Amino acid sequence: MKTVATSMTVVEYCNSMERKEIVVNRDYQRSSTVWPPVARSFLIETILLDFPMPKLSLYQITDLRSRQTYKEIVDGQQRSGTIRDFFNDKLRLSGSLETEDVRGKTYSELSDEYKQRFIDYQISIDLFVATTPDEVREVFRRINSYTVPLNPEEQRHAVYQGAFKWFVHRLSKLFDESFLRIGLFNQRRLVRMADAKLLTEIAHAFLNGIKTTNKGMLNAFYRVKDKEFPEEAALEQRITFAFDQILDWTEIHNGPIMKHYQVYSLVLAITHLVSPIEHLNGIYESPGLKMLDRDVAVMNLTALADAVESPEQSIGFDDFINASSSRTNVGEQRAKRFVTFCRALLGEI
Repeated sequence: MKTVATSMTVVEYCNSMERKEIVVNRDYQRSSTVWPPVARSFLIETILLDFPMPKLSLYQITDLRSRQTYKEIVDGQQRSGTIRDFFNDKLRLSGSLETEDVRGKTYSELSDEYKQRFIDYQISIDLFVATTPDEVREVFRRINSYTVPLNPEEQRHAVYQGAFKWFVHRLSKLFDESFLRIGLFNQRRLVRMADAKLLTEIAHAFLNGIKTTNKGMLNAFYRVKDKEFPEEAALEQRITFAFDQILDWTEIHNGPIMKHYQVYSLVLAITHLVSPIEHLNGIYESPGLKMLDRDVAVMNLTALADAVESPEQSIGFDDFINASSSRTNVGEQRAKRFVTFCRALLGEI
């Protein structure tokens, strides 16, 4: 078989679809589910910002009777449909996009600059020619055989395209540079979506209490929140407030308190003390403070960091040290750290 790397502008691609020179083959469609508006809008925003999107794969066929050549979409049917619908003014972009100039707009409502960017965008294509359907299927079997397997976080973000997935995506993008700077994650872990897992588990605790979470539980959480996520604004406010506090406490950055399992409990403690979380009041009664005392917080969090680093020299922190040294993602250990952080932030240690 022969694969030709080529490209087409959006306007060329859409016009080819209108002329039936590029068609959909349902045999290659992996799912009949249409992407939700937020996911479709994100793809169009990617194009308008001139960021790369994954290649499309087309299979070139010549009809022996008509002696006409056409192309079947093998991989990229959702992307193709989204691009065509926006091109034809049948898609209005989400109002939650980060690019203010394009929020809530159809193609015809864009500025001339953005219209030009869209129609001139180069779509990268792998074109399969001089081949058979069996060989096309073999291509994808081989690709899948040496592709790095998706971890649970990557799988969830591939399967679910609803409100919660994009909520996590937005917060990840907002805080990723900060996560790197404070030593919470390195670049490799961010690429494999460790930040998405942490944010998901924090959101899960806000709504369901501190628990031992697993793949099945988090998958179910995504599934439940895929279509409706009424708590989005409240959770975003809580999580943003907590991380803003942590970013201000520079003295604890790049230390033992910046481990992901510590930050899970710390974020919950920060927001619970200021705005009580019903599910957590049974573990520690919130005083409903107006604000946290920075000096008290930094002093006591530094003491906890020292205790973790030098446990043999620490007195009175045994529970916290034990909860920070083994089975760190178990609900019981998470709760112990949460209580200790609450007490530390209030100056009770």
